[in-house]
Amino acid sequence: MQKTAKSTKSVYEAISVCIKNNLTFAAYQLPQSKKPILIIQSTPGINKINDLSELRKIKGFLVSPFQKAECNPMFLIRPDYVYEGELKQAEFERLESTTRVYTNGNVCKRPKELSKTEYLLQIDKTINAIQENKFEKAVLSRVKFIQGDYSGKESEIFRLLCDSYPNAFVYIFRAGSQLWLGATPEPLACIDNGNFYTSSVAGTRSFNKGSLNITQWGNKERQEQHYVTDFIRGVLKSFQLNNYKQTGTYAKKAGNLLHLRTDFSFETAKIKGEVGRLVESLHPTSAVCGMPKKDTLKFITGIEKHYREYYSGYLGPVGMDGAISLFVNLRCMKVFKDALALYVGGGITTDSVPEEEWEETEIKAETLLSVIQKIY
Repeated sequence: MQKTAKSTKSVYEAISVCIKNNLTFAAYQLPQSKKPILIIQSTPGINKINDLSELRKIKGFLVSPFQKAECNPMFLIRPDYVYEGELKQAEFERLESTTRVYTNGNVCKRPKELSKTEYLLQIDKTINAIQENKFEKAVLSRVKFIQGDYSGKESEIFRLLCDSYPNAFVYIFRAGSQLWLGATPEPLACIDNGNFYTSSVAGTRSFNKGSLNITQWGNKERQEQHYVTDFIRGVLKSFQLNNYKQTGTYAKKAGNLLHLRTDFSFETAKIKGEVGRLVESLHPTSAVCGMPKKDTLKFITGIEKHYREYYSGYLGPVGMDGAISLFVNLRCMKVFKDALALYVGGGITTDSVPEEEWEETEIKAETLLSVIQKIY
């Protein structure tokens, strides 16, 4: 008996076509949602965004770097076509027949991978700077390369991330020469049903049930998360937001890890047209930069040997069904023709032990590595 052709195609199949045909697109799965959404822009190139003053008026998938530069601007992928879960056969065939030619434009220099010795030396320098009272905490990052040609495998990696991390914000986007994937546990700014949500997330442990009791966490980890909580409180206060709701600190599972987390919420009406400015003020939080922000940002720029590009920036859908869901871009990777570049980092305080900080970044890399290893 002859088999009947499928009348629909999955979003994952469509993602592969988008990459092959050089289409500008983003696909994402929100936390606790089991249905990925694919948005495709009908024209090549990117739509640069200078600031977020019009945040409530734009619609699409917003991508913002850690620090803006010519090679990594803030931009929006327009939702000219939107598919949830699957596409009809006719829609898929139209996609297959659509190709784009893109130019690389300004491309950031390929990041440098540090040896363990080099990274430990950076941590020592950071601890010394803290002990000299230059700042209280700084977040150092590094790049870990996984060599190999993963062309054609990106959609499968995205699918596995969606399946493996249902409580994370999982995404893949392609715009020009930029192709990134990630599964981040950290919300930056989410608006839904008239409420604004943000979270203080810091401190890391490998998952075990005993560590769900936060009294089992060490002083360094609790202090690290406390810095982020204080930073967010300060930002909210600067917007005259005093009657916000704040949860107690709790341990939140994120894949193979646990993080300390505190949630904040308030009615969006309290800030009216200031939503965009509030988001810009929250970024970068001390979870990805340090305390105080200005001093640590200068220090990080000087000591790190790579551009962070979109790592530790923020991204997510805006204006889709009237909601905003922006997440800090952690547990992420950039795709190259011959390798995957995994970005990982950790908060350094005066109580940091360099060897333990290195191990923390190795554990964080496992979020992506455990999925990549399933491909072959």
